[in-house]
Amino acid sequence: MINIKAVISYLLLIGLAVLYTLYLEASGGSYLITALAAAALLSVLLCVYTAKKLKVHIEISGDILNRGDTVTVSLVFSNEGFLPTSFVTAELFSSYHFTTDSPLRIRTSVFGRSTTEFSADHRAEFFGKGRVGVSSISVTDFLGLCTLRVDIPKAIAEIKVYPDIPEVNSREGLARSLTDAAAFDESEETTQSLFAMNGTPGYEHRKYEPGDSLKLINWKLSAKRGEFFVRRLEGASGAEQVFVLDKAGSKNSDVSAMHREEQLTVEAMLALMMQFAKTEIPSKLMIRFDRDWETIPVVTPSDVSDIRYRLTDLTFSEDEVNRLPKLADGHSVIFTARCDSFISGIVSGYENRSAASPAVTGGAENIWTIARDEEDIRFVR
Repeated sequence: MINIKAVISYLLLIGLAVLYTLYLEASGGSYLITALAAAALLSVLLCVYTAKKLKVHIEISGDILNRGDTVTVSLVFSNEGFLPTSFVTAELFSSYHFTTDSPLRIRTSVFGRSTTEFSADHRAEFFGKGRVGVSSISVTDFLGLCTLRVDIPKAIAEIKVYPDIPEVNSREGLARSLTDAAAFDESEETTQSLFAMNGTPGYEHRKYEPGDSLKLINWKLSAKRGEFFVRRLEGASGAEQVFVLDKAGSKNSDVSAMHREEQLTVEAMLALMMQFAKTEIPSKLMIRFDRDWETIPVVTPSDVSDIRYRLTDLTFSEDEVNRLPKLADGHSVIFTARCDSFISGIVSGYENRSAASPAVTGGAENIWTIARDEEDIRFVR
């Protein structure tokens, strides 16, 4: 690509040299014109030479990250020729999933038979399929007369960023109401879940593990055996808690705030599902990755981890089509980043149906506000 402004400026300079030759000193002006023409020719030839001899290698430190982790993009320039290169410019690229304090534009020159390396760290801020790499590499001659692009294979890398699974502050709000509904009585001989609609479920016990809800501890049995035991729920699958993720994206005009609201919606859902899984209360997730709705059973923490992995393929939608599946009459919580009149109409008037959103407007019935207090997720009105 020819840089028109630089060429015009250089031609004006040669024009001045011609005037100098004609009106001031012929011999000195001739040498000046020759030098300027030779400099331009050598500069352009070196640029073409650089484009052929320059090799660029890109390395990405990882292709799977947890949110908050850092990925390093390393850019290695190798000069396979004997002459130094012209100016090499690299434009780095990262999708909205990442932030960086490193410069996104690198300009350098490489001596003959040597290499130069640059690294840029990108921090994963938002979950999903992020992309980092180099958008373009170009070579410009020293006089700025022309610019040539350098083709590099696999310049952009795709990186999966996992959402967090934070803890839930279960002392108040929606989390408390759901866990209270799933609580057991303190009898050693019988146990009953308020979710059970098909009779009283049976039970067995196991040793307490960190993360188990204190509501599941059988205090009488624990006192007899001298260590903590928790109840294990059986037989209540017909009354599973249903979690639903609304695929409609946030309407926040601030793009960064929009992504934060969508992310908080997903992480609050994962946090509540993980709490149910740790306390061995069965639940299920209704989610739409593409066109069709899926129902995914959630019984163990590993089920939540599998869903977390799949959520890297999720993209929120701007439209209103097929936002929610058909909901049964059981307990269901709709997690949404777009809390509007449609959501209010879905949950209003239903005792066992509620919604949770980071951006709640007004005092709609059965809708909770998602907040994050340091590391904990909270659900408040």
